[in-house]
Amino acid sequence: MKNVLLMSLALFIFCAAAHAETVSSVELIEKALAYDGREVVYRGEAVTQVLRRQTGSWINLNDGDNAVGVWFAGPLKDSLGFLGGYKAKGDIVEVRGIFHRACAEHGGELDIHALEAKIAETGFAVTEKMDNKKLALSIKIFIVVLLLALVFSPIATAIPTFA
Repeated sequence: MKNVLLMSLALFIFCAAAHAETVSSVELIEKALAYDGREVVYRGEAVTQVLRRQTGSWINLNDGDNAVGVWFAGPLKDSLGFLGGYKAKGDIVEVRGIFHRACAEHGGELDIHALEAKIAETGFAVTEKMDNKKLALSIKIFIVVLLLALVFSPIATAIPTFA
């Protein structure tokens, strides 16, 4: 019984030590030297676009504070449904990979080389609803400004009056 307990404890400690820790972009930036070369788990919204290169692809993941570039060696699967931007909330992607504070392979940039990734939450399209009251007010203000410009413009004041 004592041996089983000791083996269970040893297995628990080994698994806890082998598990990569989840980090935020702020932690990665502020403690870049400590995380350099370590395996990390980073989670963020896939934003802008996938940048495909000959040997792999880049995506930017934004955790709400900063965006971190993530490098995928080889072709990136077209599994991303939505990339964040004006018209969409991007997929939330969780990446396990090796963090580089100044990656020699990619011009000294801070990045993560992905070992595996999964979509934690699916993104969705964002539709903007026009507020009709604001539209009507904007049109009224435009008309007033246009009339004021016509009345007080140099052309309007230069017209001779016959009195």
